[in-house]
Amino acid sequence: MNINDLLRGGTLCLSKAGAAIGGTTTKVKSAAPNGAGIDFAIEGIMYHKADADNIWTLSGDDQTALYSRIYLLQLNASGTMSIVQGEEVLTANVTDLSDVLVWPAPAADTCVVAAVRVDAGASAFVPGTTALTGGTVTVTYYDLINVPAAPIAS
Repeated sequence: MNINDLLRGGTLCLSKAGAAIGGTTTKVKSAAPNGAGIDFAIEGIMYHKADADNIWTLSGDDQTALYSRIYLLQLNASGTMSIVQGEEVLTANVTDLSDVLVWPAPAADTCVVAAVRVDAGASAFVPGTTALTGGTVTVTYYDLINVPAAPIAS
């Protein structure tokens, strides 16, 4: 397979989203390092989303204390943001390599541009309510071209 066959009709993020904690600590912003926003393609058609603060609010089920979960950050053709929540896994099991965090499948007609891994501390993490900073959680941001093939194993 050549690159043209791979990309024909492809859905992928074409620039670094710069996902980070928002000005509101329960939200995520995009702050592309080049200051130009996010360029992405859905089924081969190009789109653009300007950088913005507080554009994603994590959503889904409450996350159990001492568990980890991945949240995919997505955009559709109109620039509407959405979240897909992955399955939770005991953080200690991911750390000792006895289990992995599997990337969730993206929603139809969207482009995954980033992801957030939340490791809940001694308290449950409530998406959209619990701050993404401080002693209650450990948060890792990933800028993505697409959903990675391999799970997170550490």
